[in-house]
Amino acid sequence: MQNSENLNGTLVIVRPDLTIDPANGQGKVAIVTYDRQQSNEVYVNFANGREGVYPPELLLKLKDRQTILSDLKRDGAAMPLDNFKDLYKVGLLLDRGTSTAQWQALEIAGKNPAIWEKALEPARLTEKQVLEKAYSR
Repeated sequence: MQNSENLNGTLVIVRPDLTIDPANGQGKVAIVTYDRQQSNEVYVNFANGREGVYPPELLLKLKDRQTILSDLKRDGAAMPLDNFKDLYKVGLLLDRGTSTAQWQALEIAGKNPAIWEKALEPARLTEKQVLEKAYSR
């Protein structure tokens, strides 16, 4: 099954929990400049002008705004206050719809490991995840 999702131009964050990262980009926000799907490489540019090459499973992007806000409504009462605030800020920033706000939202989400599951998703779904998503509908 070919995943045709193209990441070019997408804002992503390099997994903050990486232990080995030759490009030294863990936890940093970057923009995808070239998604080389055939070889499973994604080229990204960081704010400081440096470039890195990562497999797509090491890059995370924000979930859509509606998903984040519905999770916040459903599970917000059980969350610690700091996690609730950070997730709420991410939702508000996504509501603005600008790339600067999305960049700030990625930075907030990347600094709080407790909200990664609710705010972030892999930049490109693996074949297994695509199949699970298709069967769950």
